[in-house]
Amino acid sequence: MNLGAKRAILRHMNRWIALTLGIALLGAGGGTGNSDDAARGVAAGAAAMLEASYVFPSRAHDAAVLLRANGATGTYDGIAGTALAARLTADIRGVLHDKHVNLRYSEDVNPPEPRADATPSPTMREARLKFMRQNGYGLGRVAHLPGNVGYIDLRNFPGAGEELNAVFDGAANAVAYSDAVVLDLRRNHGGSPDSIARLLSHFLPPKTHLNDFVGRGDGEPPITNSTYTEAVSGPSITAPLYVLISNETFSGGEECAYDVQSLKRGTLIGAVTGGGANPGDVRRIDDHFSIFVPTERARNPITKTNWEGVGVKPDIDVPRERALTTAYAMALDAKLRDASLSAGARNGLTQLRAKVDTMTDAEVLAL
Repeated sequence: MNLGAKRAILRHMNRWIALTLGIALLGAGGGTGNSDDAARGVAAGAAAMLEASYVFPSRAHDAAVLLRANGATGTYDGIAGTALAARLTADIRGVLHDKHVNLRYSEDVNPPEPRADATPSPTMREARLKFMRQNGYGLGRVAHLPGNVGYIDLRNFPGAGEELNAVFDGAANAVAYSDAVVLDLRRNHGGSPDSIARLLSHFLPPKTHLNDFVGRGDGEPPITNSTYTEAVSGPSITAPLYVLISNETFSGGEECAYDVQSLKRGTLIGAVTGGGANPGDVRRIDDHFSIFVPTERARNPITKTNWEGVGVKPDIDVPRERALTTAYAMALDAKLRDASLSAGARNGLTQLRAKVDTMTDAEVLAL
């Protein structure tokens, strides 16, 4: 059984254990005031999920103690819906300082928690494919800019699969013969490490070690999974790579940028990212509330650390709205240093370079 399959089984086991504990605590009640207030059950369920699965057990315990104490004293009484989800999220983050943790409220009834041995049904698989197709597999735009500069705008990294591989391979191959490539992650909120590995497989040699994940524990738990690049169809991209980041870049978007930076494969341009390096999954609390619980943490094989709480720092620090023009200007400067450039091409690029610094993103992408 491969590591991915083992990881999936373990995740489902943790989900089931967490749900069982949550149900037990939901019926515990206790405290003073209106002990039947629904908010108390949600708080108790969230506490149970964190204690059962959060990546740092001691911090999870501290957050759970706070939630139960607030529930017992009626702090959450009368709060409901999205307001309750926001309040509980804020209280938990105040202890954990983990931006991945997030309570969610749904007007629709949440689906049942999957069994530990459950595999996605054909209906579930088709629904996931439909969702990813409707969202373009995270791909915002692929463009070719004057000066032979490729541009890929990627908003997220969906789960792996044949269709995603085809989309990512197509996007990378479309810019493979560029003299420079700009990878725009300024609006990328994350996703699957396997998707990140697929994309970077076009920019790095096969079997390049990208990232490790360690499991739950307060010390130095063992590695549970690792990602590597693989052999992919199409030419290997060796051109200079410019990666755009912002304070909106988060989670898997940060990992992609961090991988590139730690391997010295490209130049990061923009602003410090959001600072979320603990992946996990969504756990069902009840019919309308769920919580995203980080169950692992990233550990880069080169730096032996990650970007949790501090973000990924750019090599060139500029406001997010100037990141694209900065990267494009650098690519054009390098192009203009090419002695083999024809006089006509040099003249056109020189005129373009003179105005790039004052252009907007929209103007650059309209060239």
